[in-house]
Amino acid sequence: MATSRLENDRSRPQLNWSLSLRNIGGYLRSNLKLSHKGIILVSVPLFFELMFLGVLASLLNQAEHQAARLEHSRSIIRHCNHLIQLMYDSGATIFGMTLSGEQSFSDKYGVLMTEIPAEFKKLDELVLGDADRRSRLAQAKAVADRLIVLLDGYKQSLDGGQRLALLVNGKAKLKEMKSLIDELIKFMQDFVLPDLNRQEVDSARELETRQLVKGFLLIGIFFNVLLAFTAAVFFSKSVANRLSSVTENTRRLARGMELKPPIPGSDEIATLDRVFHAMAGQLIEASRKERAVIENAVDVICSIDAEGKFLAVSPASFKLWGYQPAELIGYSYTELIEPHDLDDSISKFKAIRLGLSSASVENRTIRKDRTVVNVIWSAYWSDVERSMFCVVHDITGRKHAEDALKASEGRVRQIIDAMPVGLLVVDERGQIESINPRTEQLFGYNSEELIGQHLMLLFPHSHDEKPESFARQIFEKALGHVEEREAVKSNGELFPTELSLTRFETLDGNRFLANVLDLTERREVERLKREFVSTVSHELRTPLTAIRGSLTLITAGAVGELSEQLRKVVTIAERNTIRLISLINDLLDLDKLEAGKLDMHFDRFPLSSVIERSVESVRGFGDQHGVTIEADNTAAQVYADGDRLVQVVVNLLSNAVKFSSKGSAVQVRVKEEQDSVQIQVIDHGRGIPERYKNLLFQRFQQVEVADSKRRGGTGLGLAICKSIVEQHKGTIGVESEEGKGSTFWFRIPTTDNSKEQRA
Repeated sequence: MATSRLENDRSRPQLNWSLSLRNIGGYLRSNLKLSHKGIILVSVPLFFELMFLGVLASLLNQAEHQAARLEHSRSIIRHCNHLIQLMYDSGATIFGMTLSGEQSFSDKYGVLMTEIPAEFKKLDELVLGDADRRSRLAQAKAVADRLIVLLDGYKQSLDGGQRLALLVNGKAKLKEMKSLIDELIKFMQDFVLPDLNRQEVDSARELETRQLVKGFLLIGIFFNVLLAFTAAVFFSKSVANRLSSVTENTRRLARGMELKPPIPGSDEIATLDRVFHAMAGQLIEASRKERAVIENAVDVICSIDAEGKFLAVSPASFKLWGYQPAELIGYSYTELIEPHDLDDSISKFKAIRLGLSSASVENRTIRKDRTVVNVIWSAYWSDVERSMFCVVHDITGRKHAEDALKASEGRVRQIIDAMPVGLLVVDERGQIESINPRTEQLFGYNSEELIGQHLMLLFPHSHDEKPESFARQIFEKALGHVEEREAVKSNGELFPTELSLTRFETLDGNRFLANVLDLTERREVERLKREFVSTVSHELRTPLTAIRGSLTLITAGAVGELSEQLRKVVTIAERNTIRLISLINDLLDLDKLEAGKLDMHFDRFPLSSVIERSVESVRGFGDQHGVTIEADNTAAQVYADGDRLVQVVVNLLSNAVKFSSKGSAVQVRVKEEQDSVQIQVIDHGRGIPERYKNLLFQRFQQVEVADSKRRGGTGLGLAICKSIVEQHKGTIGVESEEGKGSTFWFRIPTTDNSKEQRA
């Protein structure tokens, strides 16, 4: 018993304390201003956010310091690797120059020799404060200098014309080069060893710091969520519950029920509730005034229940339909609608009821005397009242005028406005009669500026050209066809378009519908595609050249003697690499030709020199296939790019040899014409089927898929030939009959077209 009293005595202070907290909380919720509550809700989380950001900034600063040290080590390792690669590439380039004698290897060697000192300088700057490592770097540089001296001497011998001697007796120098490269690699490995060790340590520390940051972030997120939940609970109790009382009063007011008592307190919500009670009294007075307005309105004002029956109707119903309001109460609104409009009206009223539409409903209604009157229903559905409130307005006079107008242009205008291309209606003289909105967007004119103007305003033309001749010319080219033509905007800017014309008949005579499609986006996509092909080809050519050089070195025994089987594998890889490089070069040439960016050097010279050079280039290839090449003698002079013409003739001759049988002959014929000359390459091979003739001069097209595997080739040669000939303002084609051989020909002008080429 005593124990029970003692426990009651102990619990009483705690209960009093709890009641005090509740009283304080209630006072704060009722009397604390919303702005003050907002300050509390913002300032408390903000304080903890600032603390969190401060600790996080410290951790991130530590992580950045570790990352900087790690990046310094990586930079040293990267430059060392690049330096070794440069030395290796220098040797490979010298050897490639020895094998091929091409000038491109000499140019590449010069570039590599300028990069090597720069790399040593960068490494020296990276270890500026480390005397020991600078000493090691100096030793490595000494080895590199010895290797460079050896390479320079080797190159001087090449430049002096001793390539064959070096191919025969250069193994000793190659071994010395390899020995110096191995020694340099050992020095560089010792040089980067501290950075490799430091990289492992710093990577581990950086990982630890990241894990610490992640953990701190998780803790901060959890704490912020908890703090947000606490603030939400406080806001709900202090604001949301009191607002729900105000919301309940709005519902009661809408239903005509008695309002709840005013909310106690002095905060904004309590003030709002008091204002709402005052407003409710004013609404009752306004309702009386509204009734007076409805009673005297010209339009019918009514309410309709969910079943479509009139609940209330204003007196204007007698003037509009001939019915007194009492006659319509309980009467379905559908009984007033003309039967032909009934289904459409019901669906529209249903859409308004479901909230899918807020548009007005137009229909025909039947008066008591069975006459028809056109009306427009402005309707609003109230979920609270479960009824639809409507204002019905007589539009009979307006409807007659609209029907007459819509009969002439409504449907056509709707179609024109919805089209995604520019549409213009022009008469036989080319005068613009109407346009759609897309035309305004394309040309920057509004309809008022274009209607009545001639079509030539939108397309470039000569100053002295007459409208009649312009219209005739454009009708001939675009009527029933699609013509690409430049157009001009209101600001003078030119842009590419596709133009087509369609003829149609109207009451006023023939008219033409002009379709204008903007090609700017399409042209931009084509340009981006060409740039992509060019970029990818350039990026592939450099590593493929290095691979070819490496394979050549391996074949020559730079890494030791190869077994016969391994030599065959390396030879196949080298041959495929050369084929890939040739394909990329063809792609680049074709891309430049199509873009008009390939340099063309025009000059006047005898055509015989082109034919002789071409035949000599292919003669060895013909001997391999047992095919002889015969060429005409000619004294014709041409104005062209000789090297590019040789490229065309060599390509045609190579194809002719490949598809000729052993023991046959390929002829080169020249036909001189008045202002041009035609060169023919004739073979007696299998011929070309008719269906392939139009495809041969396109990219990657061959008569048979197996041709690329059995006979080689990429399918780009004829496309390149076509582009080169067209750059010379010439034409190219083929005449062939299956089983009877083929004649590939091209024709170029012999006159001086230098001005046209520059233009």
